[in-house]
Amino acid sequence: MDGPLAVLDPTTQVGAWAQEHLADDIVGWLTTTAPDGTPQSSVIAFLWIDESVLLCSQPGALKVRNIAAHPRVAFHLQCDPFGKHMLTLEGIAAPEQTAASGEAWTAYLEKNRDAFVHWEMDPAEARREYSLPIRIRPTRIRAY
Repeated sequence: MDGPLAVLDPTTQVGAWAQEHLADDIVGWLTTTAPDGTPQSSVIAFLWIDESVLLCSQPGALKVRNIAAHPRVAFHLQCDPFGKHMLTLEGIAAPEQTAASGEAWTAYLEKNRDAFVHWEMDPAEARREYSLPIRIRPTRIRAY
């Protein structure tokens, strides 16, 4: 099933599954393209907000340089052990400074609080180190 609105329709089994995992999964996989064309995947903490993926990155991270060179990215969640359920989105990624403050940061922090504890980072340290918010606006979502 393709299309952001159709896939995320909570009245369908697939849409409900996708929304649940976008809301609850702590990490997903982001694939960017290096300037030389090499695909590079990174595990990222994220927040699904306003029908887009918000992640916070270290400003000097390789993924940031890759996005500057090639803003088209792919993002996917962990599927079940047999690949029965999956969610992949393709989209355009761009830094978004307005997400670094207020409600979006608070929601990102709250969702990922346990992950920061696991990674032995306090919220203030996480905010300083991962200070560049990046938003991925989906152009295509595939789920089943």
